[in-house]
Amino acid sequence: MDETEKQEESKVPAVKQTTQVAKKKEQKYPYRTKEQCLPWYRVVYPVAFFIYRLIYGLKVIGRENIPDGPAVICPRHCTAIDPPMVCFGLTRKRHPRIIAKIELLQIPVLGQILYRIGVFGVHRGENDIAPIRNGLKSLKEGSQLIIFPEGHRVHEGETAQAQTGAIMFSLKAGVPLVPVYLTRAKRFHRMTMVFGEPYQPKIAGKRATPEEYRMLADELLNKIYALESRVS
Repeated sequence: MDETEKQEESKVPAVKQTTQVAKKKEQKYPYRTKEQCLPWYRVVYPVAFFIYRLIYGLKVIGRENIPDGPAVICPRHCTAIDPPMVCFGLTRKRHPRIIAKIELLQIPVLGQILYRIGVFGVHRGENDIAPIRNGLKSLKEGSQLIIFPEGHRVHEGETAQAQTGAIMFSLKAGVPLVPVYLTRAKRFHRMTMVFGEPYQPKIAGKRATPEEYRMLADELLNKIYALESRVS
């Protein structure tokens, strides 16, 4: 056995261990289909909508740009209430899925509600493939997937580099991206949400190169912030 074969053989236990860890993570929060989530979503949505509308107003521009079929919805992310507000902007007739940090699903009571309405948890900083599988499954089911391209909340005065996750889902599932601009939420102040035109990212070959991923992610973020000009 030469040195290369020894190195490859030494990697096998590590690969098996990684696979076993991934399976355990998926077993704790197994995938819930659209049909399983809808009854919970239909109950939670009007309650949450009523509470949030008492505190935050919402003006939506460009709702006609939202596709009827599957798409990756890509909003700016600046406050903790952005995810539910985007769901309200999409209206009750749609059942979007959201990829969020796993810690949210671990909160007593709230975590179970989020899981049952269809939120996917991701272990940030780890090689977690479960959210990718779940996100692609949901798009194949016809759902719309909400992903914040900046990857985390961006506080006032800060900037963030675009992550490539939204591009990956769009290319693998063959669905469009929808840029969304949100104004920063303030209590008892109306929030404005602008939906831009959906578009399909283009690559030269069958698979995107790292450089193309980077370019397409930057392009998406630019499209999001260009929508700020439509806020009145």
